[in-house]
Amino acid sequence: MIARFAALPVLAVLAACQTAEPEPVAEANPEDHALAQAACGSCHSVEPYGLSPNPEAPEWPAIANRRGLTRETLTTWLVDAHNYPVDMDFYLEDDEVQQLVDYMLTLRREDYHPPY
Repeated sequence: MIARFAALPVLAVLAACQTAEPEPVAEANPEDHALAQAACGSCHSVEPYGLSPNPEAPEWPAIANRRGLTRETLTTWLVDAHNYPVDMDFYLEDDEVQQLVDYMLTLRREDYHPPY
């Protein structure tokens, strides 16, 4: 009986070492994801994993996991269209900005490591 319970700590350690994709901080709203894909997905990877179609466009998880990024700083950047590169010439309504911010923040991970 004791031998049976002696293996439990070893099994717990082994289970903790298994690798699995981390869970998002919050559940992504499908409408927010659809807007992100439609408005930004031709250049950026807006998925939790993957590389951007445009190598010069950072992946959204890389943006979402930047040190110091907050809901407020991300919102400000998205609202200030003059910050966009020339080839990103488009306008976002306030509700669209909030949808994109909400979605991008679901891409945060405690154990995030850039793909490159």
